[in-house]
Amino acid sequence: MCTFADFETFIFDKTTFMWIIKLLLYLVSLVIIGFSTNIAHTDKEEFLVKNIEILESETFPLNEDQAQYLDSLLQRRLKRNGFRGTALVAYKNQILMQYAHGYADYRSKEKIKIESVFQLASVSKSFTATSIMILEERDLLNYDDLLTAYIPEFPYEDITINQLLQHTSGLQNYMYLVDNYWENDSLISNEDVLGLLVEHHLPLNNRPGQRFLYSNTGYAMLALLVERITDMSFGDFIKEEIFEPSGLQNTYTYSHEVMDTLSHVTIGYNRRGRRLFRYNIEPNDMILGDKSVFSTINDLFLYQKALNSYQLVKKNTLEKAYTKGITNSRYRRTFNYGYGWRLKEEGSDSLVYHNGLWHGFASTLTREMNREITVILLNNTTAGISAIRNDLLKIAETQIDKFKADDLKRNLAQQDPKETHPNS
Repeated sequence: MCTFADFETFIFDKTTFMWIIKLLLYLVSLVIIGFSTNIAHTDKEEFLVKNIEILESETFPLNEDQAQYLDSLLQRRLKRNGFRGTALVAYKNQILMQYAHGYADYRSKEKIKIESVFQLASVSKSFTATSIMILEERDLLNYDDLLTAYIPEFPYEDITINQLLQHTSGLQNYMYLVDNYWENDSLISNEDVLGLLVEHHLPLNNRPGQRFLYSNTGYAMLALLVERITDMSFGDFIKEEIFEPSGLQNTYTYSHEVMDTLSHVTIGYNRRGRRLFRYNIEPNDMILGDKSVFSTINDLFLYQKALNSYQLVKKNTLEKAYTKGITNSRYRRTFNYGYGWRLKEEGSDSLVYHNGLWHGFASTLTREMNREITVILLNNTTAGISAIRNDLLKIAETQIDKFKADDLKRNLAQQDPKETHPNS
């Protein structure tokens, strides 16, 4: 028989208490549905499912003490690394740590804050790929279509949308053309990049589909594809179809109109020894698709939540984005890239991520799929982002596994001995 002390300990365990509240609300939902004779059977089921999902989303996996302890460990590691920028670590739907340190502008000494906006560099490619997936779901394109079906003047006839998404097109880097053939003081667009490709017709690095070779040009052309199909600017499309549905309040694409209205801008710096050198805006910054989405750690957390809960695209669509590519070469080699995401299996970890590096900005949006741990890092001093990400991920995984083991032991100890050992 349980003593009163045992019962009291059981009732006030935070995890158990939350499950009692969930059960009571679940029963209330059943009662409401039972008495609601005017609701169709299918509507009742949808009502119940939605309420259960809301309850799940409001229940955090770690209690307050556990979250605070893990927060202190993660903050300590970032301070030891001297990380300058913003950082966020989350477990499932629970933010465990937010961090901000350094200067957004080393001239004015304006400090970086949690809400500071950073250039995402190649993390932007995820938004481009998501845009293409949205259009595919609406039957406005097929992944195996040739790009020339939508952009007839594109000078390479055999390149498909799929090859652009997975970096197997063989296209050379457009930045060479911009640096050598474009006037630095004039505006440039993705249409202008297409014009440079047509005019100079650089040879391909490989036959389309035969090997993985990372290509910014491919993603610049994907952004242009979105514009041609939708008759909208790429920035307006992803604002309407991705930023707003995900609840992003501080995310935008590069444009002079936007940049000129900002009173606080995070500047990118190149580190040489102990000195930092400021980067200035140049034409390549204006090209969209491969970079130049600007965002915050909290907006990126909301984005990955919306994406992985299938609010932006369907489950089977997202699974394709998280599937390794295969070359069409003789040996049909697989490579660790899907649609806008790098993929990595390491031990018990299954990482879906993208890093970025551009003009002093270093970034990562990483999700460990098995434990559902998210790590987001935004930096403006050319930091070695992968090593820091790996450190934070290891700390979070180790401590969360320990918390789970401790909770299991505690719950077993709180059970009635007669229930645990019925023959005793």
